[in-house]
Amino acid sequence: MSKIMVEAGKKAAATRRRNEKQVQRKRKEAADKAAKKGKEAVTFTKVRLNKLGWKYAEFCSRKKNPIQGIVDLIAVKLDKHDKSTVNVILFQVKGGLYNRVSDVEKVKLEKAVKKVRIAFNCAEKQKRHVEFAWEPTDELFDSHCYSCDGS
Repeated sequence: MSKIMVEAGKKAAATRRRNEKQVQRKRKEAADKAAKKGKEAVTFTKVRLNKLGWKYAEFCSRKKNPIQGIVDLIAVKLDKHDKSTVNVILFQVKGGLYNRVSDVEKVKLEKAVKKVRIAFNCAEKQKRHVEFAWEPTDELFDSHCYSCDGS
């Protein structure tokens, strides 16, 4: 009897290992599918923005993976009536059938809009090179910055 129980135990262990591998494979497939849908959503958003006349910048790594943060895409367009006014939109992009932007993420986007800092700079081409009035670094925001909260 003990030999039968040992063989049954080995069989059960092998079945568990096989099931674990199937679960891992399904999880990987689901993660890959979600990443693909996310990239598709960003691509479709960029196409739509382009058709509407917006210029955009995507925040992603060199390998085109999304970076951490609430803002995935920024769109910029000059105002139709006042060409010295710039309209800016921050985007959180989601892909997939059940993946929607949550209320918490919408609140985070509203907070991100209030944190936008805008600076100005001048560039002049002198013969063979371009000179900036100020070097475009983070320190530029210390002295020539205008923030949406009025500071």
